[in-house]
Amino acid sequence: MKRLCCEHEFKYYTFLKQVMLDLDLVDKDYLWLISDIEAYPRKAETQELLNRNTHLLLTTKELVEILEKDDFQWIWAVFSAIPSKYQKEAILKYDLPYVENFEEGKYNPHLDEPKLQHPYAEFELYAVDSSYMFIITDNEEMISKFKKCYPKYIEK
Repeated sequence: MKRLCCEHEFKYYTFLKQVMLDLDLVDKDYLWLISDIEAYPRKAETQELLNRNTHLLLTTKELVEILEKDDFQWIWAVFSAIPSKYQKEAILKYDLPYVENFEEGKYNPHLDEPKLQHPYAEFELYAVDSSYMFIITDNEEMISKFKKCYPKYIEK
């Protein structure tokens, strides 16, 4: 399992639409579990959606539709890419992944040995305090794409 951090590629982090385009994810068949969210959308409709939910579980198509209407910066969030073969009910039986609000003694996604927090996730993207993003995965294709798109990456 690898954790690759991207700190110097963008002026602001993390505009997910650009990341999805860069990593060729726009047409992939995933369910996106988005958790531990702090974001400031431009459109009231999107802000309302985030305010009403502690997490989102969207198809790639649904996520892309939101981003097409309102491409905004995610300050904190975990984007767990889960193959669509899993049922939403089964996905939500597990604890929600986190990036910001972790307790002492629990898994620290920034420093501990990299691991996927959701057992069904193929990879997880993390938006970190408007400062950087990182990916955790053992998917060699995704690792290769990430390195190619963000050549100033750091492996942690």
